[in-house]
Amino acid sequence: MMKKSLATAVALLVSTSALISTSALAANSVQKMVDAPAQNINQVLEVTDTQTRIQQLSYMAQDQNQSVENRTSALQALASYPSQNALVAVARGLKDQNPEVREAAIIGSEPYQLEHRWALVSPLLSDTDSMVRHTATSNLIRDFNALDNDQKAQIEPPVTELIHFLETQKSEKYQLLFADVLRWHNDWDKAETVYLELIKTYPKEAQVWLSYADNFRAQNKDQQAVEVLDRGLENVPNNAALHYSKSLTLVRLEDKTAAAKEIEVAAKLAKDNSYYWYLNGVLQEALDIDKSTKSFETAYLISGSPEQLYAVCDIYVRYGNDKTDDCLSELGKVAPDYVIEQLKEKRVSSNS
Repeated sequence: MMKKSLATAVALLVSTSALISTSALAANSVQKMVDAPAQNINQVLEVTDTQTRIQQLSYMAQDQNQSVENRTSALQALASYPSQNALVAVARGLKDQNPEVREAAIIGSEPYQLEHRWALVSPLLSDTDSMVRHTATSNLIRDFNALDNDQKAQIEPPVTELIHFLETQKSEKYQLLFADVLRWHNDWDKAETVYLELIKTYPKEAQVWLSYADNFRAQNKDQQAVEVLDRGLENVPNNAALHYSKSLTLVRLEDKTAAAKEIEVAAKLAKDNSYYWYLNGVLQEALDIDKSTKSFETAYLISGSPEQLYAVCDIYVRYGNDKTDDCLSELGKVAPDYVIEQLKEKRVSSNS
């Protein structure tokens, strides 16, 4: 419990500061990248160094001289790289005059905590553009059960509007979103009917299997969810997201050894998904401390995020790693003093 609360404190400290000082951070972020070349979005996505790619995407998303296509593509791509630079770009994009940019920024906000996403995205529930409203609604409705009563009351009208719109759409994209909205709104039986039709028509689409499995997960039917994911992997082998979802489901079924195997496969397939590597570190700790440590290190090298640096320092402290002091020194630049002191106390207690 201590580890989780401290990591959360670090994450909240950084995320809150980013939200409060968006303009200043944005200016600083752009200033750091003024020498970055204005490139085509495809060139940026081909950059091999993850930190450089995140910086370039964040820069492109905020550059008013870029085409709308480049800016929107950059914002959508940033959903895969949650970080301070990405958050700044998303926050600015949500206030952009162009509705396409606002919609793309909503997509870019997906990896962040609900409390921050609600603060950023909920004003767009009443946007003048209908597609921006629909995208904002689909972003926030996924956390329907975590909303308070006032938030649920606020989101119900746009949810009704979104469902009416999706019912009339025939494409796979919209039908999948229709089923997902029903699931998020706890209309599980209606959602299952749509998912079953989608599986018949699009058996090679991983997201259909993922969403169908989540429909069982939402009802605490985890064994059925695993069975759906196994069927999905038969149709779409070597899919990182399917292995990741199966890992989380196996954790809920308390089969942590099998879960660790699945998340390791997911992390290796995804390569630069820092969250997968972080979870691999968590699940591998009980099985292989070296593998766990390397996974935490990889997650931090990819993201550069303070909460993942905390995870590295935490495992260093608890297992007497030679790089502990260097890690704590680096963490001390972004974390409160009490976080560092409590980590040091873990080292004292483990040596006593």
